Amino acid sequence: MAINFKEEMVRVEYVIGEDTVRESITREVQIPVDQKPDIERILEVDTSLRTVTTEAEDGGVILEGVIDVGVIYVADVPEEDPQQPVHYFEGTIEFTNFIDIPEAEEGMAAFGDANIIRASYDFVDERTVEVTVVIRKFAKVTDYRQITIITDVKGIKEELIERELLRIENVIAEELEQIIVRGTIDVPPEKPSVERVLKVDVDLVDEVEVDITEDGVIIDGTFEGGIVYVSTEEDQSVHFAEGVIEFSEVVDLPGVSPDMSAFVDVILKRFDFRLRNEGTVVEVEALIEIFVKVTEPRQIKVITDVLSDKVEIEEELLRVEEVVGEDTVTDTVTEQLIVPNGKPDIERVLEANAQLRDPTGRVEDGGVAIEAIIQGKVLYVADLEDQPVHFFKDDFDFTNFVGIPGAEVGMSSYVDVRLKRVRAARLGPRTVELTATLLKFAKVTNFRQLTIVTDIVVVSPVVDEPVCDRPSRVVYVVQPGDTLYKIAKRYRTTIAAIVDANDIVNPDQLQVGQKLVIPKCIIDDPKEPPKPPLG
Repeated sequence: MAINFKEEMVRVEYVIGEDTVRESITREVQIPVDQKPDIERILEVDTSLRTVTTEAEDGGVILEGVIDVGVIYVADVPEEDPQQPVHYFEGTIEFTNFIDIPEAEEGMAAFGDANIIRASYDFVDERTVEVTVVIRKFAKVTDYRQITIITDVKGIKEELIERELLRIENVIAEELEQIIVRGTIDVPPEKPSVERVLKVDVDLVDEVEVDITEDGVIIDGTFEGGIVYVSTEEDQSVHFAEGVIEFSEVVDLPGVSPDMSAFVDVILKRFDFRLRNEGTVVEVEALIEIFVKVTEPRQIKVITDVLSDKVEIEEELLRVEEVVGEDTVTDTVTEQLIVPNGKPDIERVLEANAQLRDPTGRVEDGGVAIEAIIQGKVLYVADLEDQPVHFFKDDFDFTNFVGIPGAEVGMSSYVDVRLKRVRAARLGPRTVELTATLLKFAKVTNFRQLTIVTDIVVVSPVVDEPVCDRPSRVVYVVQPGDTLYKIAKRYRTTIAAIVDANDIVNPDQLQVGQKLVIPKCIIDDPKEPPKPPLG
């Protein structure tokens, strides 16, 4: 029975390596020169990661990022001034790290992620705040590779063929785009108009909707914008207003179809704002980055070895992450925040928000346990005669489980937890009930490293006592995928013998359909060392 085999070409993410490092960064952030008054008292310091970029280099990954720092403070005004206006200024902290991944090479694909574990600040002087941020940074390097996988062999006894089931993500296409998103935050009619904006926040609050079509992906999402502002009223009271900004983008990806899977990551790079309509509208313009990768999940039985002297095999080490499963769920967490001692009672809540600190995922049997610290923040008007603005924050732990069938202890996970919405209600003079809606994504993978068969060469029996001075000859027609090495293996001759018999000028250029005269005996060639016998 003739020996033949089936093969498939797939494009996979070959895992080169990954690592996680922690870093503590301390920087001084200063009030812009001559633009703002001095600091009398700090109300709030916010820190958030605006952008993280990665680039693979020989031996590792360069990971760079920018941390946005926002400071709300009470101005140091003359004693005769009855008002203590609230002001806001921004600064940035930049960081660069090299994360060692020994097998990484320039040009490979690098993925990076960073999370702020905690942040603190110290008052330095009337124009300077010292900010310390502890960050956990993760980097992974992969290399997209076209690999030929042998999936079946006929003509050899089944017990001589070794197989394994492999689950892969066949990468069909990917794209990175940047777009401008525009929208407005309207001040409600019952609130006074804006005299001066103190602070603007823009966050992705809803799960991005992804629709895969023929040759493209449609992405819809919503940003929520909030502003803290000083009103145009005589007492210059501080207020808060919010609105939503929606976007829709079509990314062209030839070759994709609705039955495939898509991974989409949306990152807010930066935004600007301006006042319109006499302070009743804040116009926002945001630059966002959209990364899309479309894959086709496959389960393939691959050949890992053929124990027969009728063939010679070519092998390759494959290192991939099998996707066990993933899920996205929405959850609501409610916690009561208590005004700390030394702070006045609450008359009215101006703004409440929260930040996630150090989200981590731990794979357990049947799913992923997600843990994080939620830092609740409340900006309020004090219940005092002069109604000064105050701020307090409190941390509480969050734990939840995302079920993923097939997950087992020892597997790896990737989690992405985002705050969709934060609401607050005054329960009493010293208590605020904070309600946070969370969007949780968990993905479980299983790292596999195995040697697979990528090619099979059928060899002819060794000719006993070959007569090489008058060798018999056969004519062979070149087939797709043939090389002189494979043909020489098949007929137990040498590349040099075929080249000499056919006057081949360039051994690397064979044409499909080309006829070659093949000597049918083994010829010793001093240029080629003898191969060890099979078995």
